[in-house]
Amino acid sequence: MTKKQPVAQIRNVKKKIGKKEIIHGISLDVYPGEVFGFLGPNGAGKTTMIRMLVGLMKKSEGEILIQGFDIEKEFEEAIRHIGGIIENPEMYKYLTGYDNLVHYARMHPDKISEERVKEVVTLVGLEERINEKVQGYSLGMRQRLGVAQALLHSPSLLILDEPTNGLDPAGIREIRQYIRHIAHTEGLAVFVSSHLLSEMQLMCDRIGIIKEGRLVSVETVDDFVNSKSNAVFRFEVDRAEEVYQYMRGFIKEYDFKLINDKLEVTCERVEIPLLIETIVKAGFLIYSVSNHETTLEEKFLEMTEGN
Repeated sequence: MTKKQPVAQIRNVKKKIGKKEIIHGISLDVYPGEVFGFLGPNGAGKTTMIRMLVGLMKKSEGEILIQGFDIEKEFEEAIRHIGGIIENPEMYKYLTGYDNLVHYARMHPDKISEERVKEVVTLVGLEERINEKVQGYSLGMRQRLGVAQALLHSPSLLILDEPTNGLDPAGIREIRQYIRHIAHTEGLAVFVSSHLLSEMQLMCDRIGIIKEGRLVSVETVDDFVNSKSNAVFRFEVDRAEEVYQYMRGFIKEYDFKLINDKLEVTCERVEIPLLIETIVKAGFLIYSVSNHETTLEEKFLEMTEGN
């Protein structure tokens, strides 16, 4: 992904409630054309950060810029560049999807053309059902209509808080595909928060993890789950318990585990031939060696200590 000027710039943002600091100097950028995932355990500060990002809550210190405009000092200019959907979007169920969009378009201070309404309908793939009443929509279709509404004024930044909340697996996949589509084809910056870590791994380009109000990591998804420190290999051997005890005593610098009668070790790939040689020379048999790919969920739980 080619780095451009960031759409959103968060600089050393802090939030205090009374004497307690709940957000501790968070800094990050969100770029056009990327889906940025914001992850953290319950109570880590995700919602607080999102509320400050859209100007619904004042920060105590720091700076939040949207397309160069300060969200507090230049609120109207900054908010024009933001679209958002928080959990399940509210719609007029007795109106058609199209009438809902037209209604919201009329409420917006900027003039939104009929062509733009049709454009966002196509963008979220609702052309065939847009003239039906919303009360007949599935939850996934309502979410897509909510995304269309958020895109009406052509924002630079789309903020989604739990966009797949309450959806079935088909609806979750549908929303994930459209989020990636609008980010990568429209050059939109998408900032998304969700507790469905398997979906975030499939949806996001980069992720930031917040723990107890502190940003502990910002990486691409691939770098995060495939870093050298996370290379886990599993050996299927005979007399697994004996192999485990022998290797723990013979090579103390590696972290050996015995899981379901398989020897598991965290190490770099180049060390595998040495480990194989050591096991075989000790008189044990090796039936297979496999690389266990760490998932985003496993790494997240490891980093947040299981919270």
